[in-house]
Amino acid sequence: NNFIYFGLLCSFQRAFGAEIFISYPSSNIAEKALLWSKTKAEGTSLTGRVRLYFTKDNSTDPIYSASDEQSTGQVFGIDAVSWDPNDPLVIDDSVFGYPQESLIDIPDDTYYMQAELFLYDMYSRTGLPDVYMPTSCVSDQGLNGEYAKPDGTLFSQVFEVDFTSTASIQLSLDQVQPPAVSEGCAGLGDGVDSDWVKTVRITSQLLTSFWNRDIELEACVLVPPNWNSSAATYPLVVSHGHYSPVFFPGGGFQTEQPDCDPDEDGYDCVQSQYAYYLAQNWTSLDDSSAFSGARMILMTINHPVPLFDDSYAVNSASLGPYGDAIVTELIPEVEARFNGIGAGWARALYGGSTGGWETLASQVLYPDDFNGAFAACPDPITFSSYATIDIYSTSNAYFYDSDFKKTPRPGQRDDYSGVTWPGYGHPYGQTTTTIQEANHRELVLGTHSRSCGQWDIWEAVFGPVCDDGFPCRLYDKLSGEMNQTTAGYWQEHFDLKFILDRDWETLGPKLQGKLHLFVGNSDTYFLTNAVMDMEDFLGQTSDPSSDAEVVIGTHNGRGYEHCFRGYEYEGSSGTPLPNSITRLTYNQAFMPRMAEQFLSTAPSGADTSSWRY
Repeated sequence: NNFIYFGLLCSFQRAFGAEIFISYPSSNIAEKALLWSKTKAEGTSLTGRVRLYFTKDNSTDPIYSASDEQSTGQVFGIDAVSWDPNDPLVIDDSVFGYPQESLIDIPDDTYYMQAELFLYDMYSRTGLPDVYMPTSCVSDQGLNGEYAKPDGTLFSQVFEVDFTSTASIQLSLDQVQPPAVSEGCAGLGDGVDSDWVKTVRITSQLLTSFWNRDIELEACVLVPPNWNSSAATYPLVVSHGHYSPVFFPGGGFQTEQPDCDPDEDGYDCVQSQYAYYLAQNWTSLDDSSAFSGARMILMTINHPVPLFDDSYAVNSASLGPYGDAIVTELIPEVEARFNGIGAGWARALYGGSTGGWETLASQVLYPDDFNGAFAACPDPITFSSYATIDIYSTSNAYFYDSDFKKTPRPGQRDDYSGVTWPGYGHPYGQTTTTIQEANHRELVLGTHSRSCGQWDIWEAVFGPVCDDGFPCRLYDKLSGEMNQTTAGYWQEHFDLKFILDRDWETLGPKLQGKLHLFVGNSDTYFLTNAVMDMEDFLGQTSDPSSDAEVVIGTHNGRGYEHCFRGYEYEGSSGTPLPNSITRLTYNQAFMPRMAEQFLSTAPSGADTSSWRY
């Protein structure tokens, strides 16, 4: 064999089918990875997911190439448990890959190749079997769902490989992702506050008891003007969304006027301008301010878990009591520090996508603790429309039921339009990913719901724990065959429409005036479907008849894509603004409406004046 040594031992013998032997060079590399990742493993052996990536161009590192888009790279994955240096693992033609399922399916060609080890740690949760799960799904380098590789990830260099002439190939996992440097909530450094943006961190006793290790919750808090020099007390607004080390409630908060031109600098400049616009509105005491008469505390929450960048802010079997921890531990601490009123009538929530689901779930599951939920493009709020799957009636998650056809279910259409500027995007309805493809990608990136991906975290949050300590599958990840026992658990615990229907006699009166749902008519991830199901249910309620607001967005006859948060219009023209703009103005749109709700429902003797300057 003609070996080319790059160091992760990857030997491709294409005449007889590909065969890859994978190792890493030294215990020093392992020690560095464990230290930087804060993995609690003993010794220097490593556990995690080994992934090998192929791309056709070198525009980005291959380890960032696996996606649901047509531009995706190729990836194969295998688990490594207590892996020692120079003890090779073997990947052969039987190892499952995405999008091509086997190494033997990769055409002869020239590729760029790179490998990584995504680190796992051992977790000992109370009452559950010990299991390996990712040390982290996030990095402090990045925000809002897009991050660098977690600290301590091992990876190889990128090499160009000609499969038509190279008999065997060897790579080396000789690189380690260094610890990211957090900008902190205020963007001034980790834990460094500004006059306006503050950091609150607590060690949750509820979560620590579940995980048997210290679990920290962090809030990034925007305080109202003059909060510490007056006797005022304030309502609280929770902005739900993805993990973000920098305060980012939809858009940012920036007190310095940006020196840029959108025509030359693009959407990054638009975001900076709207971050400055929020700061100008927020800090102004003029009557023309959007927040005049609606001075409140605004907080975002960082609550990453081993299986995702976010816990979904509820109590779940796999992840523990995050809902209770946020509601009973973190929120009261924020209110105590910054003169919050500290009562359910003076709290509201908003969020989009993941944050939209968390917003509605928090209001439904904690109906007395919040007084308004503005949920935009929420993740599936009923599982009769789990994207394009009715989990209760179908036999297969990947294909429509039919005696003779095998039609794949679409998982994504067109594109996310949240950063499309100028313009709206084009909702043609073209399928860009099937549900099978999206789930197979996750299966390659990590077995047992360990991909840090979207479908996997839904299973971890909504489902029970199986005997092996991992989330029970809703469907077989390879074939798509449904598990109706797991579906029944999902329904009872997290199908929000089902819960509302089941408990309407109790919940209905408590939720009057509080529910506001928004979704685009052409949502990229088919989240429109569940909102329509919810709209149908709410429309037939009685005793009381629901007064929920449901808005399904269109513009010029075309449906808005992901993530529509309600209509906002440009000046006097009456032209509805695109998602790329309205995603930056949640606070100006919703907080005055929240103030109206608080005033109309405040109990006798409550403070309805001191915060209305």
